[in-house]
Amino acid sequence: MATYIDLIDRKIMPFVQYGDYPDRYPALTALSFERDFYAEMREASRELFAIFEKAVKIFQRAPRDFQEQMEIPPKLVPFLNIPNALNLSTWLARFDFVLTQGGELKVVEINADTPCGIIEAYYANQIAADSFGVENPNFGAENDLADFLKNIKRQISPARINLGGGSFSRERPFVFSCFDDYVEDFGTTNYLMNLLRRDSIAGDVEFVSFYDLAVDEGGILLPDGRHAAALYRLHPMEILVEETATDGSELGVLFLQRYAEGKFALFNPPEAIIMQNKAFMALVWQLHLHGGYFTFRENEIIARYMLPSFFDGEDLGAGEFICKPIWGREGKNISIVRDGLTVFENEPEALDEIICRDSEKFMYQEFVEAPEFEVLTDSGRHTGFITLSCFMLGAEPSAVFCRFSQNRIIGTEAYFVPLVVN
Repeated sequence: MATYIDLIDRKIMPFVQYGDYPDRYPALTALSFERDFYAEMREASRELFAIFEKAVKIFQRAPRDFQEQMEIPPKLVPFLNIPNALNLSTWLARFDFVLTQGGELKVVEINADTPCGIIEAYYANQIAADSFGVENPNFGAENDLADFLKNIKRQISPARINLGGGSFSRERPFVFSCFDDYVEDFGTTNYLMNLLRRDSIAGDVEFVSFYDLAVDEGGILLPDGRHAAALYRLHPMEILVEETATDGSELGVLFLQRYAEGKFALFNPPEAIIMQNKAFMALVWQLHLHGGYFTFRENEIIARYMLPSFFDGEDLGAGEFICKPIWGREGKNISIVRDGLTVFENEPEALDEIICRDSEKFMYQEFVEAPEFEVLTDSGRHTGFITLSCFMLGAEPSAVFCRFSQNRIIGTEAYFVPLVVN
């Protein structure tokens, strides 16, 4: 029997059927929450984002040894305090929340550098809601995202006007880039690019694979000899900074030097990696505990929506904690520690395909015993756990998103579950 999944345009979302997974990526059923619940998640995200921005500024003024404690790559440190057009450390980000047994929202991390799940939240969720004949909590969000991208383009890629000829052009295009052989990144990058292309002239917005980009004195050199005015990159900054050319030269560092010289704009900016760093949650928690950094209201929000989080080496005391490598992604190398002993080690599928920087240090976050949900997939009904997310367009909360897994730690095996209004 046909389902909403069959209505999803594979040109827009090419990873509906991903690799050799037996099930398709989207779940067949949706999860429903009250309108007020989505409103709370968005408002919590708005307030947490302002708090996190404040914490980033504190980090940027911190001594070098503190930056080393958070395992920031030394090559990246000189580029983490460069002014950008939006005056924000991340432009497009995604908060991830879990639910407690009592139904309370608790933020577990922010994906501030290269967030995915965008197509699912902004496009596929509407397809599902329309098919089910119910209200989409993300109604209108795709247009908001398109407007947000247009605003960024206006600010960082100004037109060149020819008054005599009555025309304008952007000789240096806004470039969207990822490694084009990774289907999820390729789909996400093209989706954002095509939203921006709606009101753009030909050649003004382009996709160029990371394999085909080069760096020279003029900035980012494109295959046709032009230079990029701006770059949206879906490639982790902590990995990009270590990239080398075939001759052994430090390509990643040269790339960031040209950015620092103003040769192009970068989306997300390099300092997004501060929030992306898993230890950032411990930083915010410690600033909260020691006082004097946040207002009374901000401390209330932290206490309500954040979990006790600690740096590697701190005394955790009794209890159960999630142990996360600072540069971990997709659930890789995450474990659960109880009273100092490891009681669970996550083993995500396709482990070798998860791209992340090796970590020497870890962050510990209080473990939440989450409620279970039942979801229908191609292979039948499954009981498991969800992560709820809220995207941020600059400082404004936007679309919500949900992933489901039978595992306690959600990784690459997770399903996309549409969200609808109860």
